[in-house]
Amino acid sequence: MNPKSYKYSPIFKSWNIIYPIFIYFVVTNLAMSLFAMLASFLGADYQEQYMTLQTASVAVTIPFIANYYQKDRKEPTVFWEHMGIVFERKSASLKGINGILMFLAGAVAGIALNNLLALTSLEEVSKGYQEVTGYFFAGGILFELLGACLLTPFLEELLYRSVVYGRLCDMMILDNEEKTESGKKRERYGRIIAMVFSAVLFGVLHMNLVQFIYAGVLGILFAWFMEKSGHFYGPLLAHIGANLMSVLRVETDLFAWMPEGQGAYLAVSAAFAFAAVALITALQILNRCKKE
Repeated sequence: MNPKSYKYSPIFKSWNIIYPIFIYFVVTNLAMSLFAMLASFLGADYQEQYMTLQTASVAVTIPFIANYYQKDRKEPTVFWEHMGIVFERKSASLKGINGILMFLAGAVAGIALNNLLALTSLEEVSKGYQEVTGYFFAGGILFELLGACLLTPFLEELLYRSVVYGRLCDMMILDNEEKTESGKKRERYGRIIAMVFSAVLFGVLHMNLVQFIYAGVLGILFAWFMEKSGHFYGPLLAHIGANLMSVLRVETDLFAWMPEGQGAYLAVSAAFAFAAVALITALQILNRCKKE
């Protein structure tokens, strides 16, 4: 991809977005199958060792996706030129504050979404979600923290925000070398479309309705964090925060204080949602007003 990529056919540009996802699934599933065969040979129970096998599969897949990320960073695409400008203009302290606020925003937004979904019947009717959850929390907290809270967010942010979202932006954003006002409006509109499409892909590829909603909503937030931070460290920290809350919720008594009544539970969920909005607003103000 390069600044002249807008001349390529829509089919080529679409394939340029899709094939890294294809590689991700092929490598991850192949590694998972091989590790599962090895575990079976050693007499281990697949379900009990699921997170261990998943963590190993993710670790194997990271270099493949990192390769696409590095290639995109090295080429002068519209997206990465913009990201570079945003990142370089921020002071070290502002980057640190952004990271903390994004981590907290991801954490409280994840709690709010989990709570709101729990108030519906979707978790009960989604067999795919129940199966994934059963495997996810069967391997012990160590590999849940290492795999689900660190390696998986790292891999998914490399793929969905750094590669997929970046390439979607390059496809959606028209050339605007003169930096006209109408061109800037088209560019902002193109980025919004890219955010939505990348979030939809992120949700769909979780392959069940509950996670489609959860990951889809967070996917938009993570893409916005990518724009504000100018680097994938922003969405990565937010993703870690969201996943960490999910693990702590199941494996510890951290959230045992939450009321069980529907009205009170809804009120607590609304409070977490309000906290997420407040943090997002603070990020918007900080990054708009701070002299960089």
